[in-house]
Amino acid sequence: MTARREGEPERPDDGGGADDAAPRAVPRWARPAGGATARAGWRSRLRPRRLIWPAAALLLLFAVWSNYPFVPNLWTLLFRQPSGAASAVSAPGQWAMYGGGPRLANYLPAADPPQGVIENVIEIGAGVRSAPAVIAGNSPAIFIGGQSRVAAFDADGGLVWERPVSGPAHGVPAIAGNILYLGSLSKRVLALDTQTGRTLWEYESDSPIPGSVTVADGIVYAGSRGGRIHALDAATGRRLWKTELHSPAVAPAAAADGKVFAASTDGVLYIRHSGTGDKRARIRTGSALVAPPVAARGQVYLLSEGSLMAFDAGAREWPGRYPAELIWAQLWLWQFPLPPPPEHSGLRWRVSPPGSDAFAHPPAAAPGALYIGTAAGEIVALRPADGAMLWRLPYAGNSGLTAPPLIAGDLLLAAHDNGVIRAVNRNTRREIWALPLASPLAAPPSYAAGKIYAHTRDGKLHVIR
Repeated sequence: MTARREGEPERPDDGGGADDAAPRAVPRWARPAGGATARAGWRSRLRPRRLIWPAAALLLLFAVWSNYPFVPNLWTLLFRQPSGAASAVSAPGQWAMYGGGPRLANYLPAADPPQGVIENVIEIGAGVRSAPAVIAGNSPAIFIGGQSRVAAFDADGGLVWERPVSGPAHGVPAIAGNILYLGSLSKRVLALDTQTGRTLWEYESDSPIPGSVTVADGIVYAGSRGGRIHALDAATGRRLWKTELHSPAVAPAAAADGKVFAASTDGVLYIRHSGTGDKRARIRTGSALVAPPVAARGQVYLLSEGSLMAFDAGAREWPGRYPAELIWAQLWLWQFPLPPPPEHSGLRWRVSPPGSDAFAHPPAAAPGALYIGTAAGEIVALRPADGAMLWRLPYAGNSGLTAPPLIAGDLLLAAHDNGVIRAVNRNTRREIWALPLASPLAAPPSYAAGKIYAHTRDGKLHVIR
């Protein structure tokens, strides 16, 4: 130990003991750039545990967006949009597609009332289950699918052209502009020139197209037995997108207000963005569906087990709700001690006809009222806001309807299983006329320019003025 002089301040012992090995503080300005300290700080910022939460958040956001996108698919939005704006919309002189238009509402706002007199009968052959699309005042004027053919007739019933197709085409053709669209059981969607029948384009699906197609805003929507909705460019036939329904589609789909509404046979209503196919909602009804939806004034109507259900057309499915509802419902059916599962997403009301009767077909949706028929042939008018019954009109023939009612202005047309077509004033509820035909209708009636086109099961097309 070194001796300390008198008056000298005391210092730590640095005589080579254990304290000599302790590091000395280095001034900041004297530290080497990029040395070990800098490398340690760089590595600390890249420690895996610091990246876990950001990575997990990104994965979660991607999973939510890919299944429930609130922003449309940008690739489809930018590069897979239709090249036109064709729509199959009926007018007083034209019946453009099944249900009269993309909403499938079976409603024309103004029309000349027919008198219930048969003007002409056209032989179209047995085995045909299609109803005609009509362009009044044109030649050809009547277009109808059939067993491996499509035919066009003039207003007097003369054959203008006939084109073979590779499979039965039983849906109602859709007409937009000068193009006729239809699906076939040979897995194809066809676009034909209305004047000549020439094939403009042909799209091959993965499974049969059993019913009608819908044409709206430049897109053809075709439902397949394979459980898909194919969205095609109406001008070129190029597929824009397709979506899975997981069971056969109930054709046709309804389209309105930027959305497509498609029902599947396993009891689910799918709501998709019409331009991109992105998910909006899946609504589980709990029973098999056999009739297409109807979209009108912000609601979509669905027939389920003889009852009519009304849903909010703008309903959105939040992540996890659909599988959670399925599990909840199954556990409740197994009598687990759980409360009943919640009502369907977006459900506004559900109504059944009085007594043990059941609704037989989807409604016709007119402003201020829905018109729907029962299995006993009764016509019921419902208030769209809450499903309240406005009036009931019984039918003495006690025969159900073969198709949804058709509304043309103030006229309500009902086709019964016994072959009778009734015309009723929907405001006064007074029957104007009733016309018996030799056979029940094989397909829904069409209406154009004051005439009804009724295809009966005996292979005849009745033109009624």
